[in-house]
Amino acid sequence: MVASFLNFKITLIVDKKSDSAISKRDFIKGEKFMFNKRKILLYLGIAVLAFIVSGMSDIVAAEKKRVMVIDAGHGGKDRGVQLNDKIAEKDITLAIALFIQQELAKEKNIDVVLTRNSDKQIDLEDRRKMIEKIKPDFLISLHVNAGFGKNASGFEIYYPALPDMISGEKNDAKNEKSKLQNKLQNDSLKMAKILQDALNALFPRKGRGLRKADLPLTEGLNVSALSLEMSFATNAEEQKKLLSAKTQEDIAKALAKGIKHFFR
Repeated sequence: MVASFLNFKITLIVDKKSDSAISKRDFIKGEKFMFNKRKILLYLGIAVLAFIVSGMSDIVAAEKKRVMVIDAGHGGKDRGVQLNDKIAEKDITLAIALFIQQELAKEKNIDVVLTRNSDKQIDLEDRRKMIEKIKPDFLISLHVNAGFGKNASGFEIYYPALPDMISGEKNDAKNEKSKLQNKLQNDSLKMAKILQDALNALFPRKGRGLRKADLPLTEGLNVSALSLEMSFATNAEEQKKLLSAKTQEDIAKALAKGIKHFFR
């Protein structure tokens, strides 16, 4: 009985040691499992956060609207070039500007602002103030050409020349201003080439080139811009086309297509 009891005790002691060893082993395994689980959850959390941040950035970028100012040249008493007894340059530029606005209204990321949406006179200084207040991503001023004889034809695109640096400015200020001006001119030239291609498709072999010039409308403003002379009112064939609502709409569609490509 005693031996049996002792054996029983010994067995109990061995079992306790065994249980303790197993428990310790299981505890260590459990700790490792929990540690690995936490690592996995941490990595998953970081991945999800990165995805959300990336998604938010895409949404913000998608929602950001590009502001495009279309300047319909002349207006009111300032008639511009006369095409016939009733129609002048101011009427053609306004019609095409309105067509462009209508065409780009379908685009979620482009907001078109017109310097005028009716036949009213706005002087150069007021147009500048309007542009400075809006701070557009791009400006296009529409005009109709004239002169150089009755056979002169085609379209011309002007982009602004860089202003001279002010002497006496610190190097850092000069460098920053130079970077900004280079960007504005590069964007202007990029848009000029895009619109040249778009108009070449509409009027083959009618491009008269890209020209760098001082643009009075952008004087003193930091804005990428172009001035577009669409056709010659003094050329009988082009005058007839400009008076056609279909041609006006075709020009607007070509320009709108180019603008969409630029902001893509």
